[in-house]
Amino acid sequence: MGLFDKVLGKEDGDIKLDKKEAFGAVAVAAVASDGDVSPDEVQRIAIDLMTLKAFRKADLRDLANILNKVAGLIKKRGTGPVLQAAKASLNKDELAAAFFVAVDLVLADGIVEENEKKFLEELQRTIGMDDVTATKIAEVVVIKNKA
Repeated sequence: MGLFDKVLGKEDGDIKLDKKEAFGAVAVAAVASDGDVSPDEVQRIAIDLMTLKAFRKADLRDLANILNKVAGLIKKRGTGPVLQAAKASLNKDELAAAFFVAVDLVLADGIVEENEKKFLEELQRTIGMDDVTATKIAEVVVIKNKA
């Protein structure tokens, strides 16, 4: 690690996330994948995450703290390392739920930009999800968002 990495807080150590932070990291990375995070998208993250079992007892202040923490980690360390940490914190079913949330957030505006496609493909690879499962999740999200 160089001098400026130390001064600017760019650390090389392992990233440790708890379950809520892992879900939050995937959601923030999904929304940020198009290069823009609107207030509507932040609200959508909150809505999507609060429906998950891991967040049922969380309040909005807790959620805001989690999202701020993971957004800072993504900014400092990059999406890839943070997604790896998220993978290490979630079991297979939770990873599927996180992928569902990411697809839902990306498809929410009805437009999937190239950067968003690349993000979802990177997420799928990172979490080790097979194409059949990823396709099924995407199909369900498309049906959900048509209603």
